Amino acid sequence: MKLLAEGKFQKYTLYAIGEIFLVVVGILIALQINNWNEARKESALVVSYLEGIQEDLNKDIQLINEVLTEQSVSISLISSIDLVFTDAMVHAPDRYPELFNNVDKSRFTFLFYRGKSFRSINGNYNSLISDGKSGLIKNRDLFAKLQGIYNERHRRIDSVYDSLKERDTQINWTYAYQKRHWTYDDLEKAKDEKVFLDLANFAEMKFFYATDLVELKERIQEVIVLIENEVNLMSSSTT
Repeated sequence: MKLLAEGKFQKYTLYAIGEIFLVVVGILIALQINNWNEARKESALVVSYLEGIQEDLNKDIQLINEVLTEQSVSISLISSIDLVFTDAMVHAPDRYPELFNNVDKSRFTFLFYRGKSFRSINGNYNSLISDGKSGLIKNRDLFAKLQGIYNERHRRIDSVYDSLKERDTQINWTYAYQKRHWTYDDLEKAKDEKVFLDLANFAEMKFFYATDLVELKERIQEVIVLIENEVNLMSSSTT
């Protein structure tokens, strides 16, 4: 009887151990599935943020192109009268040919205005930051480049445009008559006078504003490629 009891106890013990093992395995599998589901949710959220930022950046490029087209009028008109942007170290005209090929004499009055400003579309980036989700972006190089665009370059560009606004007021106050009555030909005849020098300096400020926008556009294009690669990588890892 004693041996029989011991045998039953051993069988019960093995059975109990087996049951415990199955329960533990079940818990581990459930945890793994839960972790996998959470990872998928996080990936989907990150992809949503990145795709939103990418859409905003594409719209920014469109706006930059519009601003550059407008600013290039003043730069091109001044350059067609006198070559004031020839310093390779300061202006690097060969690097920005698109700013010098828009001579439109019918838009002479553009010389007296600061032109359209660039105001970025940053709703999705701001949401990423305000929601406290920036840590979900594992590609820190990508996130650093986004910060460089939104936190550094935008501020610098806004600062330059603020200077343009101040100068715009001075130009329009000082040269109200010329703005109203002059043509391109009148300015060409006055290229050695103060009015031309002031408008040339104003155009130079627009030039530096435009070159900042060209460089911002290049950074944006680089980041868009990085976002596409990151989204593709995350999408493939969760399928």
